[in-house]
Amino acid sequence: MSEAPSALDDITVIDLSTGLAGALASMFLADNGARVVRIVFRDEDVVRTPGIFAVYDRGKEALRLDPATSPETLHEVCADADVVIDDFAPSSTLRIQLGVEGLRSDSESLVHCSITAYGSDGPLRDEPADHELVAARTGILASQPSYRGGPIHVVHPVAYVGAALLAALGICAALYRREKTGTGGRVETSLMAGALLYTPKAVSDAIPVRNVLPSPQGGGPFYSVFECADGEWLQIGCIHSGFVDLASAVIGVADVIASNPEFGDGRWPATEEARRRLFDIVADRIRTRPSDEWIRELWAADVPCDLTRCAQEAMSDPQIIHDGLVHQLEDPALGSTEMLGLPIKLTQTPGSIRPRALQPLSETAQAVRPEPVEGQNPKNQDAETGSSHSSLLSTHSSFPLPLSGVRIMEMTNVIAGPVAGRLLADLGAEMVKFESLDGDISRPAGGAGFISYNTNKLSVSVNTRTDEGKDVARRLAATSDAILANMRPGATDRMGLDSATLKDLNPALVQSHVTAYGWDGPYSHRPGVDPIAQAITGLQHAQGGYDGPPVYLGVLAPCDYTGGALGALGTVIALVARERHGIAQQVNTSLLAAGALVCVDGFMRYEGMSPRPLPDSDQYGVGPLRRVYRTSDGWIAVAADPTGPGDAPTWLSSSDQAERAFAGMTASKALETLASYSISCAPIVHDYVTGFFDDPQAESNRMATKLEHPTLGPVKLSGNLVSFDDHTTLPTRPTPLLGQHTSEVLGDLGYTDNQIQELYELGVVKTESQA
Repeated sequence: MSEAPSALDDITVIDLSTGLAGALASMFLADNGARVVRIVFRDEDVVRTPGIFAVYDRGKEALRLDPATSPETLHEVCADADVVIDDFAPSSTLRIQLGVEGLRSDSESLVHCSITAYGSDGPLRDEPADHELVAARTGILASQPSYRGGPIHVVHPVAYVGAALLAALGICAALYRREKTGTGGRVETSLMAGALLYTPKAVSDAIPVRNVLPSPQGGGPFYSVFECADGEWLQIGCIHSGFVDLASAVIGVADVIASNPEFGDGRWPATEEARRRLFDIVADRIRTRPSDEWIRELWAADVPCDLTRCAQEAMSDPQIIHDGLVHQLEDPALGSTEMLGLPIKLTQTPGSIRPRALQPLSETAQAVRPEPVEGQNPKNQDAETGSSHSSLLSTHSSFPLPLSGVRIMEMTNVIAGPVAGRLLADLGAEMVKFESLDGDISRPAGGAGFISYNTNKLSVSVNTRTDEGKDVARRLAATSDAILANMRPGATDRMGLDSATLKDLNPALVQSHVTAYGWDGPYSHRPGVDPIAQAITGLQHAQGGYDGPPVYLGVLAPCDYTGGALGALGTVIALVARERHGIAQQVNTSLLAAGALVCVDGFMRYEGMSPRPLPDSDQYGVGPLRRVYRTSDGWIAVAADPTGPGDAPTWLSSSDQAERAFAGMTASKALETLASYSISCAPIVHDYVTGFFDDPQAESNRMATKLEHPTLGPVKLSGNLVSFDDHTTLPTRPTPLLGQHTSEVLGDLGYTDNQIQELYELGVVKTESQA
């Protein structure tokens, strides 16, 4: 019996990047079967340090290339490649010297992806590609809560993780388009786009702007991390009133909430003062008992919660082990190494993890020429597996965006699933948001997040507890290319969409699931949300530092956004596999996988491993050269290489001395002084939620648009996180009202006008009034 193919078998990738974003992007491709050849420039070591590269370079070969040679050498190496990745600055002499911009002129089928710091245009286009400085400039450092107040050093590298996910997503989408059209294309993203993945913008006069940061312990009385009697910390994540009722009963504060109208349903007290009082009541109660007692009783009541851990402890978690998120291999430099497993699981074209190369290939173009894989569809041959349907969003023939003509049935709530859907919609897919009669549970809040995540979609509202509603669901699934869900395992079965039924309805259907803990295993039945995954995988512990309490990364929601991007990426990889191999399958990822990915440099074990650098208890930074500083009129971030310029001022060798020096300077003077020593730095930007829309960098790279919402009026939105050739991926449709497109979609599914009217009268379907 022949071995199952991987999704990207026979795809050759030339990786010219030197930074972490490019390395992670090509890791996703290597994990899914692509042959990745990493170009090693000058006298650089083939085996890179630190240890994180054992993860990011896994499965890759290396080829040494001398930039002093003529551009023809690189063009010859890339002649038979399918994908080229670079992370050169737009004005880089190396980009010009190697003739990188001309690579696609040699091959129309080549997919060329560029990852820059802030985009290819604008005043910051050639600024250093440092994820911490990007986080400073895009408001991330100023928007996270802290115990001391003021901006903090965010230890998690979301800007480059986001850029890597966007790059891999763009590459795979371009490969999908190439299977349809025979033509590759240019893909562009940036660390700035990666930061915006975690901080999307939606602004209008009708959307309230939150001016109060959440507590570093959490966002509400039942959505926070609390200290127990034994010193352990317990994260509770009650996202709706039903869970609050369960939690308050176990904790013993239900009567307190019921007797005080100011506390409301426990989620949204009437005032900030009432919120603080209820929080303190819950916190005092949690401190009366040890963590094991609380966990046992809360789990028994189906309350979303877990204890905070460090990343090393997470590697021994039974669910994480069950999910295969801990993988052991023999690294050529580190020896026996445990590291992150596959964060995306495909059931029929499984990925694999191989060690990185120790020695470079011979310096010939022949060394990177691919060998054909027996039985695989030739490049660009159209597979006969796609579904056929008319599109309400785009035409099938012109392919202006790579997923044009793809229909995806989306059954999601809150953040991770909707974010995945928004990314796919922006790539051109027709996303049909299939909602209950009450809608996405985030709808009632009507916040900027909901507006942002659900832009560019159609909305259908159906009661699938009825036979008629289940029939609507099945008809939509039968005409879709994929379904996307972020519910507990089994939830879609109750809607009439179990795997066996879906396979009978539509053998070509891709089934994508973003769950909290995984598709099966010891925790899979539990309710889960982002802060619980943060707690389990070590993100909260790491942000708290070596000697501080755990810190809730509320605004950043790293597991939700990362999980959403993983879901989108897995969906597109599965679509590519369907076109190349004629295989439809299930895709699984989770918030746990997302958390482990973000915390990956701590989520490792090998002999002699150094502890991951963590911030001080006040979260200023990990040392004087990687730190935030207050100046006389603002804050700055310093992100210098400790092996960098030797003529740096002596006072910068000590955090205390540097703190005193910067306190006597304005921010502009501090930045000017650091620049004179060639030390990388940036201002820490505040109020970027609205300031983004006046940012010349965002404007230069076409990252903002304005759409007319049916009830909110004009809404400004961020977007274009990954672009293709001359096409932006800005949204073109405003966020829909609940069921706004129910009639249109039902008509497209073959229902007559009389049948549609009857479904409305029976209460099977719904369309929210615009009045």
